[in-house]
Amino acid sequence: MEYPIWQLTTLGGGFWIAVIATLHVYVAHFAVGGGLFLVLMEQAAYRNNNPHLLEYTKKHSRFFLLLTMAYGAVSGVAIWVTVALLAPQATITLIHQFVFGWAAEWVCFLGEIVALIIYYYTWDTMNRRDHVIIGWLYFVFGWFSLFLINGIIGFMLTPGDWLTTKSFWDGFFNPTFWPQLVFRTFFSAACAGLFGFVTATRIPDEETRHSVVRSCSAWTIVGVLATVATGYWYIAALPAPQYEMVMLKSHRVINFMQWFWFFAGATLIGGLALAVRMPKLISFPLALVVLLAGQGLFGSFEFMREAGRKPYLIWGHIYSNSVLKAHVPIINQEGAIKRAKWAPPELKENGITDDNVMEAGAFLYQLQCASCHSIGGPMNEIRKRTNMYDTNGMDAFLNGMGKKNKYMPPFVGTGEERQALALYIAEGLNGTGEVPDPNIPEPEAATPAPYDPEKDEYVLLAWADQGMQFYVEAEEFTLLPAGNMIRAQLIQRDVLPTRITEDVSISYRVEPGFEGEGLNGYLEVHEDAGRFEGRIAVEPFKNGEFEPLPIVELEARDNKGNLIASTKMSIPTSDQMGCRNCHGGYWNEGESGIASETAGNILATHDRINNTNHVERSKKGPILCVECHDDPAQNAEGSSTRPSLSAAIHGTHAVFLAGRSAEESCLRCHPKNTLRGQHLDVGFECSNCHGTVEDHAIGLLKGDLEAGKTKSAKRLLAILKPNAVGTQDAVNPRKAWVNLPECLTCHEDFQAPDTDSAFNEWTETVEDHYSMRRDDMDAVNCAACHGSPHAIYPATKRDNLQPLQYMGEAMSIGANGNCAVCHTEEMDFPVHHPGMGIEE
Repeated sequence: MEYPIWQLTTLGGGFWIAVIATLHVYVAHFAVGGGLFLVLMEQAAYRNNNPHLLEYTKKHSRFFLLLTMAYGAVSGVAIWVTVALLAPQATITLIHQFVFGWAAEWVCFLGEIVALIIYYYTWDTMNRRDHVIIGWLYFVFGWFSLFLINGIIGFMLTPGDWLTTKSFWDGFFNPTFWPQLVFRTFFSAACAGLFGFVTATRIPDEETRHSVVRSCSAWTIVGVLATVATGYWYIAALPAPQYEMVMLKSHRVINFMQWFWFFAGATLIGGLALAVRMPKLISFPLALVVLLAGQGLFGSFEFMREAGRKPYLIWGHIYSNSVLKAHVPIINQEGAIKRAKWAPPELKENGITDDNVMEAGAFLYQLQCASCHSIGGPMNEIRKRTNMYDTNGMDAFLNGMGKKNKYMPPFVGTGEERQALALYIAEGLNGTGEVPDPNIPEPEAATPAPYDPEKDEYVLLAWADQGMQFYVEAEEFTLLPAGNMIRAQLIQRDVLPTRITEDVSISYRVEPGFEGEGLNGYLEVHEDAGRFEGRIAVEPFKNGEFEPLPIVELEARDNKGNLIASTKMSIPTSDQMGCRNCHGGYWNEGESGIASETAGNILATHDRINNTNHVERSKKGPILCVECHDDPAQNAEGSSTRPSLSAAIHGTHAVFLAGRSAEESCLRCHPKNTLRGQHLDVGFECSNCHGTVEDHAIGLLKGDLEAGKTKSAKRLLAILKPNAVGTQDAVNPRKAWVNLPECLTCHEDFQAPDTDSAFNEWTETVEDHYSMRRDDMDAVNCAACHGSPHAIYPATKRDNLQPLQYMGEAMSIGANGNCAVCHTEEMDFPVHHPGMGIEE
């Protein structure tokens, strides 16, 4: 925020660091180990009186001088230039904090230069003893340079107590100082052997060449084995957050880890082969291959180390985009543009407007993204990683960035700035407009079943257990299969009506044109509950057209097969889930379903965050989410250690959708017509009963905690803040599909509500659910008279079939004194529950 921005596009900051730093550091380690290699080879030549070995050592010293002093020095300067431009805040911190450490390192570096120049140019003029002493001096200076640089490099990953003390010594002798020093010392030895192979190919004397190759093999093999062993020590010394980032959290690290083991094996095999089988066959190309394998080994390690530092440049102090962590609260309050000293003046003066929003987004991209991401470049290409998002999806991603997946720093700035950056990335870079809302057909009127109040002896009432049964099935995975539970009660009309469950059967058939399994059959009787029920896996397609409210006709017959009652009801079902809003792709067919592109992106995200291999597994068949995550809705137990399905989904998505209305959170995922009927008409939304997405997720996660599923629950709860209540402690835990909103929270004593929130008061058991609860007489189900959940009468034309059948008007069964639907005499007392509009 304090310094000018290096404008980067195709070749982002990560590219320059990768190209310059990894090669420089490889050569820098050779500068240490190679110095020891030279002086020991020289002593061996004198000891064995081998002029060929001495001549080789002289020539190798020339190669060593050119590579370490010429290329090493130039690339070292290039690193300073690059990091100063990419990360000026971190660079200035390192300079100020370790000024005497840098000074000491430069003294050692100067000693290296002087010693190496003297060493190279005095082969024929200096006596052997003094020449060897100069060689040893070079190595000592080189190793102490490594010693000093190691403290500063280690500080960036593990600053330890420095974060609080700001002490030079706490920062320098940080928690990984010693294991990293030993690790790098051994790798320096391996580098000496690897580079030695290259120059050994030119030794004319065969015996000497074989001897040098075997020596180089020993340096390489011992060095690599010791590097791997001390690497474990190094990793074990990492503090918990950095250790988790390297070993558990980051999917990118897994790839680097695989390459690390591959190149370690290749380097060892190459070293062994050259020592045992191929000393006579060694050639420059073969030596170069083994050298490059060593570069791959060290490069993959450096990438892992850098990954462990994410999302920081200096862990816990400066983020990877040079934003000071301590400044984040102020920037979030005042705005990133206002705090950035080099922001365009017109943006500072006018703020973000419709005319300059793209310019603001472009500046914010350079300020917070360009240090790592390129635009169309070879590394961390921003468009490749964001092309599935529309503006809303991109805004949600930025909102959750750095919270759950902490590989990236959080977005800093105001909500308006976040939206400007989202607009720039989605529309400006990717050309992705806002994803339009899906088309939901207007419910067509249906003809109610016949009913004659003068002749009919029975009333058949039916309802669905959910207001909108959604399902998610793709070729790659199944989150929730299709299947609607419908329930029914058969009532014999009388002065005191009777529920009928014996000697009758209730059949069902879905109207023609729909797809699915078991579209006709019989409901099962539940004698104790006084009702019938059955599950129908109907899909929302009538003759290929999307129709989320198919009609099912139910018929009750006596044991002689005589029809005694019939009715019709809608079965709310939809696969119009909004996964594509953030995970890319379009609809699977028409305007519903999960397309393969969307499903693949979802599984890839799961793999990246959780280190799974679902993308690969899905090629063999669809993955069932309940294999790992328990879900009462599917009677699935899942795993005792992994989070429940609802807690995992809502907890994760709440991180990104926090602070949004139900329209921009719940209904970005769930079908838009989930809520219908009276509650919608009075202006209610999902959060009135279930809480905001954050509140809803916290309740589920606390339920997981009570069930012993602590790991994911604790991690997500540490991120989320409640909306409706002051603290998480005030949110009552709940289990999905068991503890649901309690109707009587608002409708106390069945009266008109004096509150508009039922959040945080849950039913205790499944039998307490609205769809299964019975009246005060323990006879008639609430939903039999009031309609399906989320579709309380009056609702849509297709939801209102039963009120229209029995009363000719769309309202609750029996409302406005229509007791004659079931009672053959006028009633003057509200026996079902108070507040029925009947005088008590």
